[in-house]
Order: sequence, then structure tokens, then C-alpha cells
Amino acid sequence: MKIAVVIGHDKTSPGAFSKHLGLSEYIYNSEVASYLPYDTFKRPPGVGYKTQMQLLGKQLKGYDLIVELHFNAFNNSVSGCETLSYPGNTFTKNLGAEYCRLITNQFCNNNRGAKQASEGGRGWWFLHYMPANAIIVEPFFGDSPESLEFKNPKEYAEIIVDWIENSSPKR
Repeated sequence: MKIAVVIGHDKTSPGAFSKHLGLSEYIYNSEVASYLPYDTFKRPPGVGYKTQMQLLGKQLKGYDLIVELHFNAFNNSVSGCETLSYPGNTFTKNLGAEYCRLITNQFCNNNRGAKQASEGGRGWWFLHYMPANAIIVEPFFGDSPESLEFKNPKEYAEIIVDWIENSSPKR
């Protein structure tokens, strides 16, 4: 199976900031991706979000699974792990359920579940424009103390590899 990893956000729009880790989503997930044995991609700079997703979709033809790395933030009181997949895609929904199970077992955080994106909602355009099975993974809320459990990006990367290698069909 040919795997692509996309780092969520970019330098000019770095995503949520975790005061507990002292890092933005973009910086943290860039570190995580550096430990992954898969092809890694960044969003194209200088264009809007929807255009970024369209360009990424063209760039990622030929991959079997595309994983976008993120983390959440809300109001300092929510915690947990969740994934987003395209509506009706049972493969990525099941993959997301396994990811949440692994993360929850390893880090003892709340399993918020494998969710399907709503049209036009959070993550929709990424999932819509990807030319293969695609999933957004969000292991924790950066504004929650649970994020401290993820302070070692290499450890989290090893869990991602375990998840992909043991949950995906081999070709």
C-alpha cells in the first residue's frame, strides 16, 4: 500500500497552538512526520485553502491512503482523540475507529470516535479532493493538559506506523 502523509496547515496558517507543548499544529506535526517512513507533503503556499486541497489532490494521485496530521483545540475544557473521513467511506471510518482505539489505549484520553465530515464543514475539502482513501487524524486537544502525553513526537509517530501497518490491507 502506498501511503502519503500531509502535514496539516502551513507556515503562514499554522493551526492551533498548544501552550502545553509550546508548538503549533504545523510545527508539531512536521516533527511527527519526520519520523514516519512515508512520503510527506506540505500544503502548497500562497493560495487559499480550497485551492491548496485541489493542488494537493493532483499531486497525490497514485497513493492508496492519504493521512493528514492535525490536533484539535477548543476552549481549554475538551479532550480526546477523533478522526474525520469522507461520508460513506467505510474503509477510512473503520481505520479511524482503530486509530482512536490505539491512541486511547496508549494515552488514556477520551475516544471521541471516527467521524464523517459534513459537506462544507471541517476537513471537507481535504477529504473531497483527495484521489484515494483519505483520513484526518486528531489525537488530542492542544489546549488541554492531555497534550503533554504527546510531548514525544517520535513515540506518537511509532503509533501511527503501527496503526497503518497493522490496520491497512497489504497489496
